[in-house]
Amino acid sequence: MNNLLKFQYQLVKESRAVVLRYLELQVQDDLLKGVDTFNGKSIAFMMVHVANTYIAWVGNFALAMQRPYYTESEFTMVAQLRTIFKDVDLIMEQFITGFATDTMRAVKGYKWADQYIETDAYSIFTHVLTHEFHHKGQIMTMGRLLGHTPPDTDVMRF
Repeated sequence: MNNLLKFQYQLVKESRAVVLRYLELQVQDDLLKGVDTFNGKSIAFMMVHVANTYIAWVGNFALAMQRPYYTESEFTMVAQLRTIFKDVDLIMEQFITGFATDTMRAVKGYKWADQYIETDAYSIFTHVLTHEFHHKGQIMTMGRLLGHTPPDTDVMRF
């Protein structure tokens, strides 16, 4: 299973690289523009939200880290977004190393002060990946609404 988790996350990173390249080459000037259809949120906000979700579920919950969260206002350039996703990659590497041999191992504790959660490592892994892809689709739509033509960002690109 270790190789499968690594392989799957590698595919996610490759897809993310396409997104970041698109943002850098086409969208940079619109990165902070709010999009009405998305409650005034910006593409930078969505990218930071995705990174924070990895930190919350994988870092702070599954790995019991106490990592601070990023705020959108800290990130005005795509190069800065690349940096936070390098941090996410390190967290995911630790997660994969720690849980790959027993992906169904229970992960439990208090995620929020008053909410006890009990799940398994594979569910957390699946959650953060599908969460990223959900928001990646929204980011591509936001880019289109801002006048840009998004690339194919699927895992399997032809």
